[in-house]
Amino acid sequence: MSALPHRVLVTGAAGFLGRALTDRLRSLDVEVVGVDLVADPARGIGAGDITRPGPWQDAFAGCDAVLHTAATVSMVAAYDDAWRVNVVGTRHALDAARVGGVARFVHFSSVAVFGTDYPDGVDESYPVRVSGRSSYADTKVGAEAVALAAHARGETAVTVVRPGDVYGPGSVWIREPLALLRARRMLLPDGGRGMFAPVYVDDLVEGVLRALTREQAVGEVITLGPSASVPCADYFGRLAGAIGRRVPTLPAAVALPAVTALGATLRRAGVRTEIGPASLDFLNRPGSYSIAKAGAVLDWQPRTDLDTGMAASLQWARGAGLL
Repeated sequence: MSALPHRVLVTGAAGFLGRALTDRLRSLDVEVVGVDLVADPARGIGAGDITRPGPWQDAFAGCDAVLHTAATVSMVAAYDDAWRVNVVGTRHALDAARVGGVARFVHFSSVAVFGTDYPDGVDESYPVRVSGRSSYADTKVGAEAVALAAHARGETAVTVVRPGDVYGPGSVWIREPLALLRARRMLLPDGGRGMFAPVYVDDLVEGVLRALTREQAVGEVITLGPSASVPCADYFGRLAGAIGRRVPTLPAAVALPAVTALGATLRRAGVRTEIGPASLDFLNRPGSYSIAKAGAVLDWQPRTDLDTGMAASLQWARGAGLL
């Protein structure tokens, strides 16, 4: 890698990715400033709501780079709420970067912007898609547009990264499936043949650091995913096996009304859940994502195979009392 920046601001610093990035940067003697909804002075995190301008934006001054991870990560969130965080919040972070003279801005998007109907091995040249089914995917499309437009105007040098399904100790892709399996609410469509794109968090962090420090990444959109996707039956079956369960499946046409009704019922009862049509679509994705561009531009390949990453994740889950 080229030289690391001296001072980096991380939005969403208290989240799973924000925390992993912060810890890695600090291990490399980089000064990190964090912003999140709730302050955590012990971790150098100040309070700030990115949906509106405010004093949190002052923290950008004097920073060399921004890692913008803050987002509403929910496929069932109200569209306007997700738009205010994911799209408007990105604009406010870019405003702060411009005023603060920040040289590099890495925007975190998602492979969800490809939608759930795309060719196997899809790469960054393929059009993004707004479906109206997932507020997360649709607003991530909008946020990418905002970030790339800011780059085109010369406000700051932007790189957009599209992580795959990032898992590891503490990840939502470990916690939530285990909770659903224990509650007997986990369901896979069409025999679990849909594809899952697991990328271990440490590998994702390494790719982001390369995107942050390599000049050839400026102005680019880069997918950071696994070398190969795996069937959902494989990934979620490993979690189910860890608690002595199996994942039930139904044909997608039969599962759709069932998960739609269950999700709506749970939310009316005040239960936080991602169960719904958009999640069913996500678990029935047709193929994998190409990481050839990440290899060419960043000289990056994921190093952690699923056996190793899952073993570390399940060890964490045992320690957290989830198994």
